[in-house]
Amino acid sequence: MNNRRSGRAHRDNGTRVGRREVLRLGLAGAGAAALPAGLGGCFLADDDQKTAPGRAAPIRFAFAPDAIWDFMTDRGMIDAWEKDTGLVVQTSSTWDEFTFFAGGHGDIVSTATYELPLLEKQTGITTVTFGKYNLLRITPVTRADAPYRTLADIPKGAKIALPSAVSSTLLWGMFAKELHGLDFRVGRGDFDLVVEDHFVMAEHVDRGEVEAALVIPEAAIGLLREGKLKVMYDNRLPYEIYGSICNCTHKGIMGNLFTATRSWYDDHVDEATAFADLWQRGIDLWRDNQAAIIKNYPQHFSIEKEADVTAMQQYLAQHDWFVDTVRLDQPWIEREMRLYDLMKRSGFMAGDAPVPRFEATGS
Repeated sequence: MNNRRSGRAHRDNGTRVGRREVLRLGLAGAGAAALPAGLGGCFLADDDQKTAPGRAAPIRFAFAPDAIWDFMTDRGMIDAWEKDTGLVVQTSSTWDEFTFFAGGHGDIVSTATYELPLLEKQTGITTVTFGKYNLLRITPVTRADAPYRTLADIPKGAKIALPSAVSSTLLWGMFAKELHGLDFRVGRGDFDLVVEDHFVMAEHVDRGEVEAALVIPEAAIGLLREGKLKVMYDNRLPYEIYGSICNCTHKGIMGNLFTATRSWYDDHVDEATAFADLWQRGIDLWRDNQAAIIKNYPQHFSIEKEADVTAMQQYLAQHDWFVDTVRLDQPWIEREMRLYDLMKRSGFMAGDAPVPRFEATGS
C-alpha cells in the first residue's frame, strides 16, 4: 500500500474513540453514559476563543477531506464568501466527524441519514438537518470473474470487507435483510464481515482475500478501469436499489447531510442558509470543473494514472453522487425519512425511537 493511500485511510490511535467505536457501543445497546470522558476537545485548540466585537461567532464545521472545499479554498471563494456575509467557517477536516460533534465542539457536521438516530441516541444531542451533499455511493464490489450479482449469491460464511461496523454497513444490513433475508452484521450473521479501510479493500478483493467489499468507487477506480473488479447489483447506487424497496423514485439515501445541533440551528437559521448556499456554489463549480478537480486533487479520488481521471469522469457521468441542490424541500424530506421505517422494520432502529428532524430550506 502506498503512502498516499495510507495517509487518507489513517485513524488516530490512543485514547480518542472515533465514530466506529462510539456507534458500535450504540449497536451493543450501551447508553450515552458509555461515551468516554474527554471525548471531545481534541480537534480545535481555540474552542474557547472569544469572538471579536461586532463579528459573528464562527460556524464550527467538521467534515471529511473534500475536493470541492479544497477547490473553493484555493480559488479564494471561501474568503470572498466570508467577506460578503461577515461569517467565518472554522473547519476541522477529519474522517472522524462524529467524535468532533459528540464532544460538543461543533455546530454543523457532515453525516448520513441512517447514522442520525444513533448519533442522537448516543450523544443526547438533538439535531436539525438542513442540507444535503452526497448520495451514499457504496455498492458491494467483487472480482470481475466472480458469479456474484447480489449478496444472496455469495456463499454464507464467506469473508466480506467493509469500512465499519456501522456507517454504510447499516444500510447494507437493512438491504440484506429486506431483499434477501440475510443477517449482515459484524460479529454475527451469515458472513464473516471484516473491517478494513476504504483504500485497501479493493486490493483485498482483487487478490481473492475477501469475496466482496463495501468500498467507495473512487477507492477502486483503477481496478474497475482495468476490468479486474465489478460493481454488484447491476452497477446501481444504493438509492436506485432502494427504489424497489420503497416503491418510489427518490434520489436520496444520503451519505453526507449537513446537520446542526438544534440549539445552534434554531438561533442561526440565516447562517445555516448562507452555509448551504456556499456549498451550492461548490456543487455548481463541480459541474463545470469536474475533470480539473479530479486531476488536481488526486488524493480525494485515488487517482494514480491519467487514465484514472477519464475513468472517474466516465463513472460519474453514470453515477454522480453529488446532489444537484443542497437545500431540502418537503417532498424530498418525506421520501428520505421513509428510510427510518425500513430501519425500524429491519431492527436497525428501535420501534419507538424518535425520528430526526429535517428542515425544508428551499422550494
